[in-house]
Amino acid sequence: MLEISNLAVTYGGTLPALKDVSIRVPEKGAVSLLGSNGAGKTTLLRSVSNNLKRHSGKIVGGEIKFDGDILNKRDTPSIVGMGVVQVPEGRRIFGRLTVEENLRLGGLRQSRKSIEQTREHVYDLFPRLKERANQRGLLMSGGEQQMLAIGRALMAKPKLLMLDEPSLGLAPIIVEQVGDVIKKINAEGTAILLIEQNANMALGVTDYAYVLEGGRVSLEGETEDLRQTDEIKHLYLGHGGGDAAVDTTAINAVADKKLSPWKGAR
Repeated sequence: MLEISNLAVTYGGTLPALKDVSIRVPEKGAVSLLGSNGAGKTTLLRSVSNNLKRHSGKIVGGEIKFDGDILNKRDTPSIVGMGVVQVPEGRRIFGRLTVEENLRLGGLRQSRKSIEQTREHVYDLFPRLKERANQRGLLMSGGEQQMLAIGRALMAKPKLLMLDEPSLGLAPIIVEQVGDVIKKINAEGTAILLIEQNANMALGVTDYAYVLEGGRVSLEGETEDLRQTDEIKHLYLGHGGGDAAVDTTAINAVADKKLSPWKGAR
């Protein structure tokens, strides 16, 4: 469904942010992108949504396709209309508007009947939002705001839902709830591209993962395979420690593995 080939991005015309990045998200698949701050994760989502110019960024190489159409030749509204919808880092809800008003704005491109049906589905996924339908967003907790940000994105009826650090700043129990909802959304047929630093959460809700380091893909593989590599255990899952050298045997085995058919795609 989404195919990113040899993507290169710079900021300010000189500062490289992504270098020769290739990533695939199959129809109904669930893919995570791991990496530390500054690795280029958010830049990749901005490239897909084609809103890099707002941040002085520019695609200088490669191609992004969605269902065969070249996205980097389209503007952001038309990309949303194609079914590619992003939940930004930091939630970015409309704080002075109510839950109900935020959801309606998310469905602006939909018919009235579609808005009503999708809103009820969002309330089924997030009963707390229904309880707070008339409350302003700025008065809600961080977890409730994240639920609202995801719900607002779902109002656009995405084929591909991209989430940027949905676990950021949330209590562990809320992170688990958000992860469960992401799995349910994927099981209902929406493809997922999840950007996360929380590797435990990301690897638990996706089938395939990529690791970005310094703007490049350093590792990729099925999530269960990646969990067993020393690099993932040491850097992202909190196993190992000290200055012990990382055994690269398992890492190289996964890195050299061809992108396999999506056995795990739901």
